[in-house]
Amino acid sequence: MTYPPASDQPHTPEQGPGREADTPAAIPARGWWQTLLRVRAEINDNHANLIAASIAFYGLLALFPAIAAFISLWGMIFDPDQVQAQIRMLSSVLPSEASTLIEQQASAVAAQPGSGLGATAIGGLVLTLFSASKGVRGFMAGLNIMYNEREERGLIRRTLITWLLTAGLILMTIVTLGSITLLPALIARLPFGGMLNALLIYIRWPLLLALVMMALTILYRFGPSRSPARLGWVSAGSVAATLLWLLGSIGFSIYVRNFASYNETYGAIGAVVILLMWFWLSAFIVLLGASLNCELERQTEQDTTTGRPKPMGERGAWAADTVAGEPRTQRR
Repeated sequence: MTYPPASDQPHTPEQGPGREADTPAAIPARGWWQTLLRVRAEINDNHANLIAASIAFYGLLALFPAIAAFISLWGMIFDPDQVQAQIRMLSSVLPSEASTLIEQQASAVAAQPGSGLGATAIGGLVLTLFSASKGVRGFMAGLNIMYNEREERGLIRRTLITWLLTAGLILMTIVTLGSITLLPALIARLPFGGMLNALLIYIRWPLLLALVMMALTILYRFGPSRSPARLGWVSAGSVAATLLWLLGSIGFSIYVRNFASYNETYGAIGAVVILLMWFWLSAFIVLLGASLNCELERQTEQDTTTGRPKPMGERGAWAADTVAGEPRTQRR
């Protein structure tokens, strides 16, 4: 897909800081400030809060089948109580009410007889794949809006990308949780195992954040219907979204613990509402990172897409084929 050139006249660096930047790091501070101002406007214009709400709904639907499938699969080999303990540790970043809800679900699955774990795993996987694919499809639609693109991939290709992204994200989650679950047991058998286990306690969270960053990078690069951006031009949004997600989760937990009254307002479903709000916050931050990537690409005239450099208007991506400061063209 080609786009009309952004302008018939060449742009000089004075017309916009960062016009010659090959990476986001080469954009000067004034260019970053202009980018952030545009991101604020785009988030409002594109109704990112409404898109995040739909994604959060499917995320909540996928969560509990995923817990059941994970505990059941690992419970066929290891003690389900150990997996339950790791889920409790990972859910500690959530508000206490939401964390308690997840722990209760994990306890219910772990308490099932061993003969029933296989059926629970199969049923949980099916429901997880279905709900997670809906969430990924929502992310892809949201990313198209953030990148000002229209979905032009065929049904087969779009479905294939959806399922590949879904399977990849689920696999990454399983590997992450599995590694955190298995490493303590394996390290304990090694010499100096106690010292390594103590070190593992401190590297768990950086490892989790690194994997979140990796997942966002994959989503930003292959989710929208456009020519893929080079790694450097999706990493900025991935790093920013990961840090904002961590800070936002901590801040939301503090807010719920000290100021909010969800349980008094919603009664028995207060924990579900809190969990849904956390999913919404997470989805909104992911869309915010995508908008940041898009506007950073528009701050430069250099080709930000993969492959050999192409002239503006032939790069197959609205963000790469336009520069900031011009009237926003009709969504294609």
